[in-house]
Amino acid sequence: MEPDAHFGQYQIIRRLGKSMNQVYLAMDTHANRQAALKLIKSSPDALSQLVLESERRGAAIQQSLRALDPRVIEIYDYGDLDGYFYVAMQYVEGRNLSEVLHGDGRLGAYRAARVAAEICGQLAKFHSFRPGDGASACIVHGDIKPSNVHLGPNDTVRLLDFGIAKTLRPDKDHTFHNFGSPSYCSPERLGQSRVDPQADLWAVGVTLYEMLSGAPPYQAEDTRKLERLIQARRPPRALPASCPPPLRAIVSKALSPRQERRYMSAAAFQRDLDAFLDGGETVAEQERRTVWPPNPTVESGPRAEQKRAERERLLRRWRRGLDIGGRVAGAVGCVLAGMALFIGTSYASRYWTASRKLTANLDYAHRALADLNVDWSLYKDLQRQFAFMGANSPVDGLRAPLRAAYAVAGEQVIDGYDRSADPAFGHFEWQKAAVSLARAQELGASDRDTAAKLALARGYVALLSAADPGERAAARGRFMEAAVDAPQWADPHLALARMALYPPAAPDNVLAELSVAERLGYKLGAREMEQRADATRLRDAAIAAAQPPPPPPPPRVVRHKHTRYKPRPRRWR
Repeated sequence: MEPDAHFGQYQIIRRLGKSMNQVYLAMDTHANRQAALKLIKSSPDALSQLVLESERRGAAIQQSLRALDPRVIEIYDYGDLDGYFYVAMQYVEGRNLSEVLHGDGRLGAYRAARVAAEICGQLAKFHSFRPGDGASACIVHGDIKPSNVHLGPNDTVRLLDFGIAKTLRPDKDHTFHNFGSPSYCSPERLGQSRVDPQADLWAVGVTLYEMLSGAPPYQAEDTRKLERLIQARRPPRALPASCPPPLRAIVSKALSPRQERRYMSAAAFQRDLDAFLDGGETVAEQERRTVWPPNPTVESGPRAEQKRAERERLLRRWRRGLDIGGRVAGAVGCVLAGMALFIGTSYASRYWTASRKLTANLDYAHRALADLNVDWSLYKDLQRQFAFMGANSPVDGLRAPLRAAYAVAGEQVIDGYDRSADPAFGHFEWQKAAVSLARAQELGASDRDTAAKLALARGYVALLSAADPGERAAARGRFMEAAVDAPQWADPHLALARMALYPPAAPDNVLAELSVAERLGYKLGAREMEQRADATRLRDAAIAAAQPPPPPPPPRVVRHKHTRYKPRPRRWR
């Protein structure tokens, strides 16, 4: 449909997307509100009728789920009109995850984990849904993939397109469906067309992998080869080296070839992702380290009796031959063993006490910088004390949780500034962000996202001393460094825009940087709109000052309306 066309009570504004159907931004002229209008062409063939049936069922399911979770897109109306099946639903600003990945390439580890945890949180509610009759039921989405995950301005995650969703009753643990995107289908679903909660969880694992690497785990020349590759149950290509090992273990568990080794529920998947985000140990890591001891072999019978008798004879012979020198050597050995045991126990006790204190509260986002410095000093002391153990040092086990805690603390300061409308950037803990992100890097966070965030935080720290020209130049350099490390990130351009407002102000630079931030998907808030207004006012004032003054007006001759000429009287001689 063309813009300005009418479909029933809806006026089409523009097209939003196209897949098996068409989606438009439209104005509901009756309710006076915007709506996302999905249109599916009606056709008498069997496949089209199956699609229409699925869409109709999906709209009804989505309506019922709205009461369960407010993040579900609201369905205003649906039905048949003018040869189409239509669904009118709530329009929400933002982009789908597929568009974000196409623009950014891939997401940072912590942002990807947060998005996946949000998806699992919604699926946990859907998989334990109770319909109006009170019976326990299960709703499977059936088409989890990046294009069906909507990210709002503040990374609010919403699942889209319940067109092939199904409701499973207690007497059924799966359903059958031939729709779905092959790249995100589990081996069991491809082999048996079987859709159950496990199919949703596999698709979340594939989506998480794609967020971390920028591409799906399985790719092939055509659909048939792709399906054979997935059904072969081969492990996918390795994730980038920048992906933290705990998150790598979560992805491996989610995409395990054996279904019984995957996450058994969306809630379990979400708990592991939350543990990673909080810097704790995940179930996936514990399972990787588990080594099952072999079953002891119990010997019995005459041969076993002979072996025991032989061992007893050798033991008696050894005892009889033990002389004084042997007893002295044994005593010395016992003393040395006791000393070693004492020293080892002392070191173990010291490590246990210090590590407990260090990991007791890793919520660095809500702790003062002084507390973070105390924990860092304790960690460095432990590192020095156990340096003699080399690669076997137990302190290495503290690196991952500390790295995650410091990274989250730095990111929280940046996110808090982004969400705030406070015009004073000095009200935020930039020094804490810079210190936290620098320590996360020292502990192994070598990805470019962390480097960009560290450069941004250091730029704001330098900008706090804006009276010093050298610090101002350093701040500008840091912001430009962040823009290079994260070319699809709007925050460095917002910082450069703010900096251009400082005297001597460069209003054109302010407007240009804000435009770049908007092109990168950032929605300007009240703070940025005020900066744009200030820059426009400064630019207009500069233009006015540069204009030459207007010439003075010509002198005005005042003529009196009633003035008449009076001749002088003539003097006669």
